[in-house]
Amino acid sequence: MPSTNERRVVVPASLTSLEAIYTFLQANLDFPSYFGHNLDALFDCATSDITEPVCLAWPRHWDSGNPYLWWKGLKVLDTLKDAAAENECLRIELVG
Repeated sequence: MPSTNERRVVVPASLTSLEAIYTFLQANLDFPSYFGHNLDALFDCATSDITEPVCLAWPRHWDSGNPYLWWKGLKVLDTLKDAAAENECLRIELVG
C-alpha cells in the first residue's frame, strides 16, 4: 500500500539501453557513485541504500521495441522485485 510520504520514480519507457536504465536508477534512487551497473550491485543498493519510501514505476513495454532491452529489462525488474521483498521502503509498480 502506498505511503503518504512515498516518493514516486517513473522509469521512462524511452530509455534505449541497459546502461541507460542503470544510470537512470543510480541517479533517481540516489545510489552511491561506486554503484556497479550490474544485477548484484543493483540488489545490494536497492536493499541497503533505499531508506525512505519510494515507488518505482516500471514500464510494461520499452518504446525502442528492442527485444534484447526487453529481456534485459525483465532481469533488472526481477532483481528489483526481489529487493523490494527484502526492503519495505521499496515498492515496484508496473505502468503503461
